Amino acid sequence: MKLLSRVVWSEGMYLGPHHFQVQSRYFEDSIQFATSSLWFAGYGLAGLELDADALHNGTVSLLHARGIFSDGLIFNMPESDAMPEPRAIADLFPPTRDGIIVMLAIPPRKPNGFNCALEPGGAAEARFVAEARVLHDENTGLDERSVRLGRKNVRLLVDTEPSGDWLTLPIARVVRDGSGHFAYDVNFVPPVVQTGASVRLMLLVQRLIEILDEKSAGIARNAGKSGMEFSTREIANFWLLHAVNSALAPLRHLIITKRGHPEELFLELSRLAGALCTFSLDSHPRDLPLYEHQNLSECFGRLDTHIRAHLETIVPTNCISIPLQAAGDYFYEGEVTDQRCLGRSRWVLAVRANLGDAELMVRVPQLVKVCTPPFVRELVKRALPGMALTHLAVPPQAISTRVETQYYGISRSGPCWDHLAQTRRIGVYVPGDLPNPEVEILVVLDS
Repeated sequence: MKLLSRVVWSEGMYLGPHHFQVQSRYFEDSIQFATSSLWFAGYGLAGLELDADALHNGTVSLLHARGIFSDGLIFNMPESDAMPEPRAIADLFPPTRDGIIVMLAIPPRKPNGFNCALEPGGAAEARFVAEARVLHDENTGLDERSVRLGRKNVRLLVDTEPSGDWLTLPIARVVRDGSGHFAYDVNFVPPVVQTGASVRLMLLVQRLIEILDEKSAGIARNAGKSGMEFSTREIANFWLLHAVNSALAPLRHLIITKRGHPEELFLELSRLAGALCTFSLDSHPRDLPLYEHQNLSECFGRLDTHIRAHLETIVPTNCISIPLQAAGDYFYEGEVTDQRCLGRSRWVLAVRANLGDAELMVRVPQLVKVCTPPFVRELVKRALPGMALTHLAVPPQAISTRVETQYYGISRSGPCWDHLAQTRRIGVYVPGDLPNPEVEILVVLDS
């Protein structure tokens, strides 16, 4: 129960410890009440550093820890609070368990009971232990006096031992590595009040931002190339680009500040995951995981898996572009890296040049030669044709058509095709009669 009534001070009253205890309790409970009302799950770690070397010897030891217990008690070790005693865990790790959870633990506040041990010997169940500390007058820097302060009686516990009614805060998960030694589980995410307190969460967001950046750049490269004519796939890609770019800015902000609550991060990731459900027929936002402050590893892991899977599978295309590089005047070369292009597929040559459409339709089949790089040069020298080109009045639907561009079907027969299938390289000759040409090889895979 919280004490939210202030002390009534009056002249001539007899002062006792109770007055100052109640006043202190009023301030603490008021702050905790306000923070818990304003923020969701306002408890957890704000920073943590564990001694990995000590764990190799079977001992859990802290180097630094700061945060808030679930009842609002704050701690900052070792700057302001004493570190808990290290714990040997070899005898606490059952052979049947894959891992154990290490927790910070402290006795809860007893409303009308024993909360501070005045002597070290009686500290077993006390929330605080009185310790004498010599302090100076902060105004003069003089007048030393011994003042007893309440040290927080924090201990390290594991989930294989009884914790009673103690307040606990999970901080790490210990597992055995391949050689049988103890190690901290890098995928474990304890309850935190700042995303920067979890290395795992920071890495998850960093990697996801990299994936989103790459996805955004890939979609943007092809966006709008068709001018005023958009295929249904291209329209879907515009919406996907909108979803990806809308998520990038908030995620970058959260990872730069590192102070956002994990629930804020989860909200942004859920918004992205829900938007990606639009492009998939077998997923729905109701299937997304819910936020669990006590189980951040699970809920963030499932959300990350959902986002990555949908970024890879949504708006699938059966059209593959083979990049062509200039290989001297009038010659272009490309490499066929996808084995599917050599199977059941249609090959299309896209050509754009500073000519009228009618002239371009007629002259490309007459002048342009397509074969493998060494053979196409021989064809030019001997004035021989390469693979036959047939103008396509209506390109395949899988192709996002571009204005002022003509499309030609490439015949998959003859010596040129046989050599292309063997070498997996393609060469294109475009003479100077076609000014400022832009050429592209597109392969439409059979569904």
